[in-house]
Parts: sequence; structure tokens; C-alpha cells
Amino acid sequence: MRKEETENTRCFATGRRISLLERPRADLLVVDWSDARRGHCGAQDWRIVTARTEGRCAFSGAEIRKGDPVFKPKRREASLNADEMILVSAVPESVDTGDG
Repeated sequence: MRKEETENTRCFATGRRISLLERPRADLLVVDWSDARRGHCGAQDWRIVTARTEGRCAFSGAEIRKGDPVFKPKRREASLNADEMILVSAVPESVDTGDG
């Protein structure tokens, strides 16, 4: 990890930066997505769905299998990262759950 990374933020050599801002509900994750090549989406809502395809977790790099529970950006907010997924299991427990 680079020194600006935290448990809730990942920076990649490709110029991508993903910050998990909060989890106001169990099925909703708020993500700040920045990509040097594709652009920026601030405070983007991601919802839990079942992975329809195999892939890689955008946050952890872990393998995603078809059928895994993943977060994906809501369609209306996903102009530049609609194909990306974050494994539910890769989301740190320290993201605010909004329960308190």
C-alpha cells in the first residue's frame, strides 16, 4: 500500500483511487471513485447484487466468481465504472454502517 492508503481507501498504479465513504444500510455502499483515465464519481451509491460474471474486485483485487455477492454502482450513476464490482467480503468493518 502507498502511504496515503487507509483501510477504506485504495490507490493503484493505474491512477485509480477508490474510497469507501460510508455504508448507510447493509445493502448500500457510498464510494468515491477516481480514475485518471476515466474520470471521477464522488459519493456514488453502490448496491449489493449477485455477480453475473467472473472478474476481479476493484477494491481488493480478489477473484470474483459468478454468483458471489458484490457491490455494483447503481445504473443511473454508473457512466464510467458500470462494469466494476467490489466484493461484499472486501468491505472493511470500519466503514460507518449508519446503525448508530
